[in-house]
Amino acid sequence: MHAPLTALLATAIYQAQSALADPEAVAETLELLHGVVGGGAVNLEVADTGLVVNSVPLPGAAPGVELLRHVLADHHTMRLRVPPGTTREQWRSAVEVYSSAPGLYETIDDLRDALRASIPDVMVGSSRGRAAEADLRSALFELPGLRATSSSYAPARVVDPHNAEIAELEARLDPLLTAATAARDAREYEGLATVLLQIRDLEETGDDDLRAIVARERRRVVPPDVLEAMARSIAKPSAAPTIARALGVMGNDGASALISALNSAAGPHERRVFIEALVTCRDCEDAIVAALANSRLELSRDAAEVAGRRRIERAVPMLKHLLKHPRGDVRTAAWRALELIGTPAAMKAFQT
Repeated sequence: MHAPLTALLATAIYQAQSALADPEAVAETLELLHGVVGGGAVNLEVADTGLVVNSVPLPGAAPGVELLRHVLADHHTMRLRVPPGTTREQWRSAVEVYSSAPGLYETIDDLRDALRASIPDVMVGSSRGRAAEADLRSALFELPGLRATSSSYAPARVVDPHNAEIAELEARLDPLLTAATAARDAREYEGLATVLLQIRDLEETGDDDLRAIVARERRRVVPPDVLEAMARSIAKPSAAPTIARALGVMGNDGASALISALNSAAGPHERRVFIEALVTCRDCEDAIVAALANSRLELSRDAAEVAGRRRIERAVPMLKHLLKHPRGDVRTAAWRALELIGTPAAMKAFQT
């Protein structure tokens, strides 16, 4: 059940984060997640290159794993244990906590309090290691007087224990963040895109913790509404190609901005620009698969085209569902996408 679990949990979190979220689609995803869990406990631990789910290691390429790794890191979490018997509504609460903006919960204690408001027996830890020691350490730090209470606490600066690496990262990152802030405030999107490409290069160096720091700081300075404004700008004839290139290397963050722009496209020319950008974006399949379930028919249709041209195999179940859509253009887009994907599972979708 491990890959379906990570895929559904990641989809639920992505849907909750999206401004285009369809409440019915979110509810359906949570229903499926609850069914896959089957009332058992769920243990997640961030590993070097993937996740360990109920003691089973999953690689970063497994469905939903990379999105979950980023979300957990953004919320100080290296280990999460959801107790057996967790209800659908409790899962919804957990999803809402982890879909919140990075930095909303300043410390691991704040995050734990938010989770335990709905799931009293949940266990969450900010370090790897043997579970018993880590859980005991978490419990000790919940005692009065031992919790981190400083209002100036900056979680992005203490993820990695190696101070020398952090200092080196700050020396390289801080000037870029300053430049990004200035370009953002001036709405100078070409310059902002150039800086984002440099930040992204920095994000891809170092270990997982350092990457999480860079990603968190990038999202703090350039939030989703700014990315969406950048995405809308690429449909203008005068738009610099640097903007589309920057969005295309920012994974699900960039794809979400492009999908939002696609959803509000004024005409076929704009739609085509956003579709082409989504076809070439990197590490953004979670956002594209989630868009297939959107209640806006045109967006589902266009997402089906993107999924087909990218040959996203895990989009097959949703594309199969769209084959029964009442709108002919949606059915046609799903049909063509399955043909392009061309796997045995995709071909079997035509027969059932």
